[in-house]
Amino acid sequence: MRFLVLLSAATLYFLLPSTGEAQNTGQIECARSDDYVYLYSSMTTLQVRATLQCGEIVSITLRYDYYYGVRTAKGDTGFVSQSSVVLIKDKPGGDLPTPPANPAARERTHYDQHPHSAPPPRVVPPFTLLKDTPVRIKLTKTISSRTARVGDTVEFEVLEDVLLEGVPVLNKGAKVNGVIDEAEPKKRFGHNGTLSVSITSLRLADGEQAPLRAYEQASVDSGTLSTKDATMSQDTEFTILIDADVHLKREAFDPQKDNSAASPTPASAPPQPNR
Repeated sequence: MRFLVLLSAATLYFLLPSTGEAQNTGQIECARSDDYVYLYSSMTTLQVRATLQCGEIVSITLRYDYYYGVRTAKGDTGFVSQSSVVLIKDKPGGDLPTPPANPAARERTHYDQHPHSAPPPRVVPPFTLLKDTPVRIKLTKTISSRTARVGDTVEFEVLEDVLLEGVPVLNKGAKVNGVIDEAEPKKRFGHNGTLSVSITSLRLADGEQAPLRAYEQASVDSGTLSTKDATMSQDTEFTILIDADVHLKREAFDPQKDNSAASPTPASAPPQPNR
């Protein structure tokens, strides 16, 4: 019996790899020829520290989930996906081969650029009403979930001029129309009313339509036991945003000139002497 146990142990020793002699050297394997892989400084943020050349030899310092912690011959440390590393037999001495002085050229990526390099300047045509320009408006009439119906028109009023290069392109007092998106009166058993309004566009001073991004929902105090209808009171103020750049013509917003005032008054004829 003891002989069988010893024989089984010997067989397992030769068939299974030794856990005490784990491979600590790997070679970078790229998905495509003449490519490279990223060396991450963190497994959490996956911030790129450097790039590793195909075939480069690295020392494996850590094994965690789907990543290897590695150290390069230059001393750079980081993490590499396990799918990008092929384990190789450790060489005597444990020294990694020094990478060539002039590594093969590769395609440059945005990671090779300065991390704080500014993006290219945005080119905007002159006299353009920019996206996200705020417009302040107020509700001209109280609305309630008890009487409102989906699809009803709601009127707002512009509270202040919207200026573009000093020229008013939307005048104070201009009307803006919205529409009821949701209206449901209060119900029993704690169901408060719901009410929401959306505005998709407005008309500028020259008659041009400007797209908007606006959605307002009435809030109901749920701290009481009784149910309530949702309401938006008259003169409630909102801030809506222009939803896209709108290219305009400056001359379309110039005030009309009084032609009669511009035309010169004919001079009266001098009196003729009596004969």
